[in-house]
Amino acid sequence: MSVVDWRREIDRLSGAYADATLRSYRADFAIFERWCLANGYAAVPSDPETVAEFITADAAKSATSTLKRRLCAIRKVHRLLRLPSPVDDEEVAIALRRAMRSKRRRPKQALGLSASMRDLLIAACPSDTLIGLRDRVIFAVGYDTLCRRTELVNLQLEDLARQSNGAGKILVRRAKNDPFGDGRWAYISPTAMAHLYRWLEASGVVEGVLLRAVIRNTVQTRGIDPVAINRRLKAMAQAANLDPESVSELSGHSMRVGAAQDLMVAGMT
Repeated sequence: MSVVDWRREIDRLSGAYADATLRSYRADFAIFERWCLANGYAAVPSDPETVAEFITADAAKSATSTLKRRLCAIRKVHRLLRLPSPVDDEEVAIALRRAMRSKRRRPKQALGLSASMRDLLIAACPSDTLIGLRDRVIFAVGYDTLCRRTELVNLQLEDLARQSNGAGKILVRRAKNDPFGDGRWAYISPTAMAHLYRWLEASGVVEGVLLRAVIRNTVQTRGIDPVAINRRLKAMAQAANLDPESVSELSGHSMRVGAAQDLMVAGMT
């Protein structure tokens, strides 16, 4: 089979799977194919012994989660081409288990952005700049809604519902654990809503995506990039004089992790 064949088969999945999933399939199978070519093996169709050897070799530089993802890509490509999957074999299972045992590392979780830490970051955001006002919304709404960064940057003004007590709720249209796009309603506290109102008034945003990119003090029509969430967290953590270790451990998952931890401490399970 040629390279074009398996890429075309993955393209057929467009619309049925998330774009990120398709990118992952393409990237992971391309890595497997390059390894096969370099070692004199066929990537399509492959066999369990080849896949097991690939997993053993890749384990030297890849995390366990990455190895599992690679196997998903190999399995999917073979099934799309109506070929027997070389992944579902005891030889591969043994190779993966051996790789997992060789690492023995606890997965590193993002540092949770607790309510107190969130307040420090919000206080560090300038109140007289568009970026500062937007960043306050990122931290406040991100914490309240427990959104992943990709969910946060896709929130729409049309999906915001104001409540009489000053609070609000917003529809998170699509989430990682919501493949069919049913969505979920997320609560926004009165304090976070106040930050949101100030941002909307200053930015002039009246429809579409809530959190916009700001370039040279000009609000853009496009939303902020998910990667920028990480940068803003770290920048404001430094401005709030958090210790360097905490700054380095913050990521786009920190607001979600911190809010969940606070809920557990409060007895909300």
